[in-house]
Amino acid sequence: MNRKQFLTEVEQRLAPLPAEVRHELLSDLSQHFDYGLVHGKSETEIAHELGNPEDIAREALDVPDAGWNAPSPLRQGSFARNLFTFLGLLFLNLLISIPIMATLWAVWASLAAAAVSFVAAPLLAVTDYMLNSTFYPTKLFFSITLTGMGLLLLPGVRYLLFLMVKGTVRYWKWNQTTLRGAY
Repeated sequence: MNRKQFLTEVEQRLAPLPAEVRHELLSDLSQHFDYGLVHGKSETEIAHELGNPEDIAREALDVPDAGWNAPSPLRQGSFARNLFTFLGLLFLNLLISIPIMATLWAVWASLAAAAVSFVAAPLLAVTDYMLNSTFYPTKLFFSITLTGMGLLLLPGVRYLLFLMVKGTVRYWKWNQTTLRGAY
């Protein structure tokens, strides 16, 4: 059974549930497929691992108000395992992840500041003319060029912001999942 067949069958069996709950469960199942595909599994293998669509739907229909995104409880592993997981994540974050993320956010902030500055360049040229009473056509044309560059940069900066927020949130959720023991 491939992804589409699996999700369609689950969706059909979940018809009695509210659309929001049904969509949330299907989204979670779809993420399982995405994760498995990234790790080299076939859609058939992933569907087999998830289980029978009828069982999934039956379980969902028995508890209609269950939170599908509720955090899983901490795995009941040994204290040492939980401690080493915590320490490993602590060192990973402090030594590698946080400096890299801080650098990426700083690069984004500098690109955003440059884009806004470039767009504001004609205002600065006009202000310079008003204060000094000397007109230099070169300054005006240069400021117009900078405005064009700024307008070209703004959509890229906006898209980069979207990617940065998404990546930061996903990394934070991965940390939480790892701490809970659900690898």
